[in-house]
Amino acid sequence: MAYRSKITGKYMGMGRLLSGGKLQRPCIVAADRFAEIARSRSPVGQPGQDDHAGLYRSSFVVTPHVKNVPFRGKPILRTGARVVNTAPHAGIVEYGNSRTPRYSVFHTTVDVMKAQAAFNG
Repeated sequence: MAYRSKITGKYMGMGRLLSGGKLQRPCIVAADRFAEIARSRSPVGQPGQDDHAGLYRSSFVVTPHVKNVPFRGKPILRTGARVVNTAPHAGIVEYGNSRTPRYSVFHTTVDVMKAQAAFNG
């Protein structure tokens, strides 16, 4: 009969892991992969008809991010990465309006990454 291994973690050790610099690099790698998939799914537009052709696709930026997450009343910093589209019309492309259809680039990119994670196991 096989026995399951048991891991007992400590809050302080997990907190140090989540706030340390060793977790920053994997977060940036995952954010780069997210931005790459989002670029491939983003609309481009026709150069003759659209004044912003290709601007949305070229405006994805990955930045390291440190967030203050209070735990039991104490401020604790957690590392991560953030993917932002800096195009002035990024909100319109994502959510749509009366003249532009909703493309949902970030939403569908999250779905693609979840499917890849489930497939890779």
